[in-house]
Amino acid sequence: MSISLNSLYVFSIFLFTAASLALGIFSFLRDPHTKSVRFWFFMSVAIGVWGVSHLLALQAIFRGDVDKVIMYSKILHMGAAFIPVFFCHFVLEFLYQKNKYSYLLIIGYPLSLLFALISFTRLIIGGASPKTGFPLWLDAGNLYPLLVIFFYFYVFVSIYFLYLGYRRSDGIMKRKIFYILLAAIIGFGGASTNWLPQLVGIYPFGSFVAWLYPLLVTYGIFVDEIKIKVRF
Repeated sequence: MSISLNSLYVFSIFLFTAASLALGIFSFLRDPHTKSVRFWFFMSVAIGVWGVSHLLALQAIFRGDVDKVIMYSKILHMGAAFIPVFFCHFVLEFLYQKNKYSYLLIIGYPLSLLFALISFTRLIIGGASPKTGFPLWLDAGNLYPLLVIFFYFYVFVSIYFLYLGYRRSDGIMKRKIFYILLAAIIGFGGASTNWLPQLVGIYPFGSFVAWLYPLLVTYGIFVDEIKIKVRF
């Protein structure tokens, strides 16, 4: 891969991280008392941990510093372990379904903590070596596929709940769910390609569009308050 493509990748991670943190904080300050907004903020913080650590890891990657690549990769996976459960909690609160499906959170949070802890072992991060045009990239440990399965399970469940909510809703709620559903498909579809280099040797092209995710979620949350209307 060319250096320019890797530079675009770095910029896309920076944009995604900055937008997530900025809009998460904006949402919390605008409406700190709504539970769904609070969990959107918590998820934004988890994305921030992932994104800042990833940017630091990328610096180490281009310097050829294996030890720092491994160290920052462990931290970013700690953040990534909480992203899908925070998103699921946000979706359930937003759809007023939290009490009905609380078992998903009762199971999900301990698993997030477990994966966060073992991210600091060789079970998740096995090392670092050249991959897909990067001079260094992390090597997946033996339990890495389980983390990926956990991540995708909670993402797919959350998207399914949003889809059901969209079909059953009307009016302004339907519009809100539409933008959050679109955000989830674009954001997770894009950012999730960061799993691919270490698993199947494919470049994470989807990250180039993931920055749209926080914009669409924030618009969906406050669509009835924002004057810019987008029709569909």
